[in-house]
Amino acid sequence: MTRVWGGATLSEEQRQLMIACLPEDVAQPTSEEQLATLQDTVAACETLLSIRPSSRQHWLTPQGQSFPDAVHRFAFEVAREMYTATHVEEGAEGELCKLPPEFSGPLSDFVRSSQSHVATLNYDGLLSTAFRSAGIVGNENPVLRDGFIDNTFSRTNLFRKSEFGGWYLHLHGSPLFRDKGKETFGKLSERTLKRDTSRLVNVGNHVVLTHALQKPNVIGGSLLLQTYWEFLRLAIDEAAEVVLLGYSGNDNHLNRLIAQRAADKPIRVIEWLGAGAAAIREPFWRTQLGGNNVTLVQKENVLNFVDWT
Repeated sequence: MTRVWGGATLSEEQRQLMIACLPEDVAQPTSEEQLATLQDTVAACETLLSIRPSSRQHWLTPQGQSFPDAVHRFAFEVAREMYTATHVEEGAEGELCKLPPEFSGPLSDFVRSSQSHVATLNYDGLLSTAFRSAGIVGNENPVLRDGFIDNTFSRTNLFRKSEFGGWYLHLHGSPLFRDKGKETFGKLSERTLKRDTSRLVNVGNHVVLTHALQKPNVIGGSLLLQTYWEFLRLAIDEAAEVVLLGYSGNDNHLNRLIAQRAADKPIRVIEWLGAGAAAIREPFWRTQLGGNNVTLVQKENVLNFVDWT
């Protein structure tokens, strides 16, 4: 967020308008928790933009009319920074970050053999790169389907042949997603994200970057994301077990869904040891996920987890 904020994405006027929507003691956004009022403001502007103006007067000033696009653009650039993250360590500086093969290999093997569904809340490229290298996404008969064929999204593209394979659901969006027309969505190439993106249009509308309380509103405003959440319900219904890895537990809209759909299923939570003592985290997870069928596994590094079976 800091790099995007200080870059050329936003004009000074747009920064000042966004600052007015942040908590009083915050001069620039550094976390999702600070963005609740900002999202409320975007939603209000978008509502007024949907109302036919009276005579020649518009409900919003030109600044107000362009404000949602500016915020969407900010979200896109933040997501792009995460998706194209590179190493900063000496000796590997500038190399694209990748998951360690000790983690991605067993995970990919398990997804291929079990045909499990995969849902992600992050919009980084680590998992997508690993799955593509393993050959389970992006081919003619993928193990995981994300709804895109020839870089165009359709709900029917998620339909499986003889129910082979699973779904790859980007629940909080991706910087790759863009609007191609009314209720028509495309996918940018990963090469595009590594180039100058200043001239791209219709991007960022399917990236969830806001306070947890506002995330359902952003999801509700995107037909693409709504489709992913629809299929998440079906995925949980089909699952024999739910595994949560590296998730903080702070998104109540997800917790409620899991509690409702997986009440009779075993749930494993693999989280960072630094999240808190097990004596505190175990009751937290049971409360959030609605039952006593929750097993907590704490790791110094969640990428050391390989026990998928």
